[in-house]
Amino acid sequence: NQMSTLEKIQALNPDKTIYQLTDSAFSDYGVTYTQYDVSELQQFMDQQVPIPAPTAANRYIPSNPAMEKLPVVQQIGRDVFAGLPIEAGECAGHAEALTAVEFHQGSEVNVFFTDVVMVIGKRGQMHDGQFNAEKDAKLFFVPAGTVVEFFSDTLHYSPCEAHASGFKFIVMLIRGSNQPLPVGYHTDNPLIVKQNKFQVVHASRTDKINQGIKVGVTGKLVTVNHLD
Repeated sequence: NQMSTLEKIQALNPDKTIYQLTDSAFSDYGVTYTQYDVSELQQFMDQQVPIPAPTAANRYIPSNPAMEKLPVVQQIGRDVFAGLPIEAGECAGHAEALTAVEFHQGSEVNVFFTDVVMVIGKRGQMHDGQFNAEKDAKLFFVPAGTVVEFFSDTLHYSPCEAHASGFKFIVMLIRGSNQPLPVGYHTDNPLIVKQNKFQVVHASRTDKINQGIKVGVTGKLVTVNHLD
Protein backbone atom coordinates (compact mmCIF):
# COMPACT_ATOMS: atom_id res chain seq x y z
CA ASN A 1 0.00 0.00 0.00
CA GLN A 2 1.49 3.27 -1.23
CA MET A 3 0.25 5.43 1.65
CA SER A 4 1.74 3.16 4.28
CA THR A 5 5.17 3.29 2.59
CA LEU A 6 4.99 7.08 2.56
CA GLU A 7 3.82 7.13 6.19
CA LYS A 8 6.71 4.90 7.23
CA ILE A 9 9.26 7.06 5.40
CA GLN A 10 7.72 10.19 6.87
CA ALA A 11 8.04 8.63 10.33
CA LEU A 12 11.74 7.90 9.65
CA ASN A 13 12.26 11.54 8.62
CA PRO A 14 10.28 13.51 11.20
CA ASP A 15 12.24 16.72 10.55
CA LYS A 16 11.09 16.91 6.91
CA THR A 17 7.84 17.31 5.01
CA ILE A 18 7.50 14.64 2.34
CA TYR A 19 4.86 15.55 -0.22
CA GLN A 20 2.99 13.37 -2.69
CA LEU A 21 2.92 14.04 -6.42
CA THR A 22 -0.84 14.60 -6.08
CA ASP A 23 -0.21 17.56 -3.74
CA SER A 24 -0.63 20.97 -5.39
CA ALA A 25 3.00 21.72 -4.43
CA PHE A 26 4.18 19.43 -7.23
CA SER A 27 2.57 21.43 -10.04
CA ASP A 28 5.50 23.89 -9.96
CA TYR A 29 7.99 21.10 -10.68
CA GLY A 30 6.34 18.72 -13.11
CA VAL A 31 3.42 16.59 -14.24
CA THR A 32 2.50 12.94 -13.69
CA TYR A 33 0.91 10.85 -16.43
CA THR A 34 -1.42 7.93 -15.78
CA GLN A 35 -2.45 7.03 -19.34
CA TYR A 36 0.58 4.91 -20.26
CA ASP A 37 0.82 1.14 -19.94
CA VAL A 38 4.42 0.62 -18.82
CA SER A 39 4.17 -3.18 -18.37
CA GLU A 40 6.44 -3.90 -21.38
CA LEU A 41 8.97 -1.43 -20.01
CA GLN A 42 8.68 -3.06 -16.58
CA GLN A 43 9.46 -6.45 -18.16
CA PHE A 44 12.45 -4.95 -19.98
CA MET A 45 13.81 -3.43 -16.75
CA ASP A 46 13.26 -6.69 -14.80
CA GLN A 47 15.20 -8.66 -17.39
CA GLN A 48 17.89 -6.21 -18.46
CA VAL A 49 18.63 -3.87 -15.57
CA PRO A 50 19.74 -5.21 -12.19
CA ILE A 51 20.33 -2.70 -9.39
CA PRO A 52 24.07 -2.50 -8.67
CA ALA A 53 25.32 -3.45 -5.20
CA PRO A 54 25.46 -0.58 -2.66
CA THR A 55 29.26 -0.66 -2.90
CA ALA A 56 29.23 -0.45 -6.72
CA ALA A 57 28.88 2.65 -8.89
CA ASN A 58 25.40 3.72 -9.96
CA ARG A 59 24.55 2.73 -13.52
CA TYR A 60 23.35 5.35 -16.01
CA ILE A 61 23.11 4.82 -19.76
CA PRO A 62 21.84 7.97 -21.56
CA SER A 63 20.76 6.07 -24.68
CA ASN A 64 19.74 2.40 -24.79
CA PRO A 65 18.62 1.60 -28.37
CA ALA A 66 16.67 -1.53 -27.31
CA MET A 67 14.66 0.55 -24.82
CA GLU A 68 14.13 3.37 -27.31
CA LYS A 69 12.43 0.90 -29.71
CA LEU A 70 9.67 0.03 -27.21
CA PRO A 71 6.32 1.43 -28.41
CA VAL A 72 5.44 3.06 -25.06
CA VAL A 73 8.79 4.90 -25.01
CA GLN A 74 8.13 6.17 -28.54
CA GLN A 75 4.60 7.18 -27.51
CA ILE A 76 5.73 9.13 -24.42
CA GLY A 77 8.45 10.72 -26.55
CA ARG A 78 5.93 11.91 -29.13
CA ASP A 79 3.53 13.24 -26.49
CA VAL A 80 6.08 15.08 -24.34
CA PHE A 81 8.82 16.15 -26.77
CA ALA A 82 6.61 17.15 -29.72
CA GLY A 83 8.60 15.60 -32.53
CA LEU A 84 12.11 16.27 -31.23
CA PRO A 85 14.52 13.33 -31.36
CA ILE A 86 14.73 11.72 -27.93
CA GLU A 87 16.93 9.29 -26.04
CA ALA A 88 15.94 6.88 -23.30
CA GLY A 89 18.16 4.90 -20.96
CA GLU A 90 18.26 3.29 -17.56
CA CYS A 91 19.50 4.54 -14.22
CA ALA A 92 19.88 2.25 -11.21
CA GLY A 93 21.75 2.24 -7.94
CA HIS A 94 21.72 3.68 -4.45
CA ALA A 95 21.57 7.15 -2.94
CA GLU A 96 20.34 8.62 0.32
CA ALA A 97 21.25 12.30 -0.07
CA LEU A 98 21.07 15.18 -2.54
CA THR A 99 24.79 15.52 -3.29
CA ALA A 100 24.36 17.52 -6.52
CA VAL A 101 21.72 19.24 -8.63
CA GLU A 102 21.41 19.50 -12.38
CA PHE A 103 19.04 20.79 -15.01
CA HIS A 104 18.66 20.52 -18.79
CA GLN A 105 17.21 22.56 -21.62
CA GLY A 106 13.99 20.61 -22.13
CA SER A 107 11.97 18.44 -19.77
CA GLU A 108 13.16 15.12 -18.37
CA VAL A 109 10.73 12.20 -18.23
CA ASN A 110 11.33 9.53 -15.61
CA VAL A 111 9.49 6.21 -15.29
CA PHE A 112 10.13 4.76 -11.83
CA PHE A 113 10.25 1.02 -11.13
CA THR A 114 10.97 1.38 -7.40
CA ASP A 115 9.57 3.71 -4.75
CA VAL A 116 11.83 6.76 -4.36
CA VAL A 117 11.98 10.16 -2.71
CA MET A 118 12.87 12.95 -5.15
CA VAL A 119 14.58 15.99 -3.63
CA ILE A 120 14.04 18.85 -6.06
CA GLY A 121 14.23 22.61 -6.48
CA LYS A 122 13.74 25.30 -9.09
CA ARG A 123 16.35 26.99 -11.21
CA GLY A 124 14.96 30.35 -10.06
CA GLN A 125 16.07 29.45 -6.52
CA MET A 126 19.66 29.24 -7.76
CA HIS A 127 21.52 32.51 -7.29
CA ASP A 128 25.05 33.02 -8.67
CA GLY A 129 25.29 29.27 -9.22
CA GLN A 130 24.30 28.46 -5.62
CA PHE A 131 21.24 26.50 -4.51
CA ASN A 132 20.56 26.20 -0.78
CA ALA A 133 19.02 22.73 -0.76
CA GLU A 134 18.65 22.65 3.02
CA LYS A 135 16.38 25.72 2.86
CA ASP A 136 14.74 25.50 -0.57
CA ALA A 137 14.49 21.87 -1.73
CA LYS A 138 11.19 20.01 -1.49
CA LEU A 139 10.83 16.27 -1.05
CA PHE A 140 8.31 14.15 -2.95
CA PHE A 141 7.51 10.47 -2.50
CA VAL A 142 7.18 8.73 -5.88
CA PRO A 143 5.65 5.24 -5.92
CA ALA A 144 6.92 2.55 -8.30
CA GLY A 145 5.14 2.58 -11.67
CA THR A 146 4.87 6.36 -11.92
CA VAL A 147 5.57 8.30 -15.14
CA VAL A 148 6.74 11.84 -14.33
CA GLU A 149 7.77 14.79 -16.47
CA PHE A 150 10.08 17.18 -14.62
CA PHE A 151 10.12 20.64 -16.18
CA SER A 152 13.41 21.88 -17.62
CA ASP A 153 13.93 24.37 -14.79
CA THR A 154 13.45 21.74 -12.08
CA LEU A 155 16.71 21.08 -10.24
CA HIS A 156 17.14 17.35 -9.65
CA TYR A 157 19.66 14.58 -9.22
CA SER A 158 19.59 10.86 -8.40
CA PRO A 159 16.51 9.92 -6.41
CA CYS A 160 16.89 8.91 -2.79
CA GLU A 161 16.03 5.24 -2.32
CA ALA A 162 12.87 4.49 -0.34
CA HIS A 163 14.08 0.94 0.35
CA ALA A 164 17.57 -0.43 1.06
CA SER A 165 17.32 -2.44 -2.17
CA GLY A 166 17.96 0.77 -4.13
CA PHE A 167 16.35 2.57 -7.07
CA LYS A 168 15.66 1.80 -10.71
CA PHE A 169 14.08 4.10 -13.31
CA ILE A 170 14.38 5.30 -16.87
CA VAL A 171 15.46 8.72 -18.11
CA MET A 172 14.12 10.32 -21.28
CA LEU A 173 15.63 13.53 -22.61
CA ILE A 174 16.22 15.38 -25.87
CA ARG A 175 18.72 13.25 -27.85
CA GLY A 176 22.35 14.05 -27.10
CA SER A 177 21.74 15.13 -23.50
CA ASN A 178 24.22 13.89 -20.86
CA GLN A 179 26.62 12.76 -23.60
CA PRO A 180 30.25 13.93 -23.62
CA LEU A 181 30.85 17.41 -24.99
CA PRO A 182 32.37 17.53 -28.47
CA VAL A 183 36.19 17.62 -28.69
CA GLY A 184 37.46 21.20 -28.49
CA TYR A 185 34.17 22.49 -27.03
CA HIS A 186 34.67 25.81 -25.26
CA THR A 187 32.23 27.58 -22.98
CA ASP A 188 32.45 30.28 -20.34
CA ASN A 189 29.48 28.79 -18.48
CA PRO A 190 30.96 27.04 -15.42
CA LEU A 191 27.75 24.99 -14.88
CA ILE A 192 28.13 22.97 -18.10
CA VAL A 193 29.55 19.50 -17.43
CA LYS A 194 28.21 17.47 -20.39
CA GLN A 195 26.06 18.09 -23.43
CA ASN A 196 22.84 19.76 -22.22
CA LYS A 197 23.81 19.03 -18.59
CA PHE A 198 24.24 21.90 -16.15
CA GLN A 199 25.37 20.72 -12.71
CA VAL A 200 26.73 21.85 -9.37
CA VAL A 201 27.65 19.68 -6.41
CA HIS A 202 27.66 19.70 -2.62
CA ALA A 203 31.03 20.22 -0.91
CA SER A 204 30.92 16.56 0.18
CA ARG A 205 31.36 15.40 -3.45
CA THR A 206 35.15 15.62 -3.60
CA ASP A 207 35.16 13.08 -6.47
CA LYS A 208 33.25 15.50 -8.70
CA ILE A 209 35.06 18.59 -7.42
CA ASN A 210 38.32 16.88 -8.47
CA GLN A 211 36.84 16.58 -11.99
CA GLY A 212 36.39 20.36 -12.02
CA ILE A 213 32.68 20.49 -11.22
CA LYS A 214 31.73 23.57 -9.19
CA VAL A 215 30.35 23.55 -5.66
CA GLY A 216 26.86 25.02 -5.70
CA VAL A 217 24.60 22.94 -3.43
CA THR A 218 24.80 24.75 -0.11
CA GLY A 219 23.44 24.23 3.38
CA LYS A 220 23.49 21.00 5.35
CA LEU A 221 23.40 17.87 3.17
CA VAL A 222 19.75 16.84 2.67
CA THR A 223 19.56 13.13 3.51
CA VAL A 224 16.56 10.79 3.49
CA ASN A 225 16.35 7.78 5.81
CA HIS A 226 14.97 4.76 3.95
CA LEU A 227 13.15 1.58 4.87
CA ASP A 228 15.09 -1.67 5.15
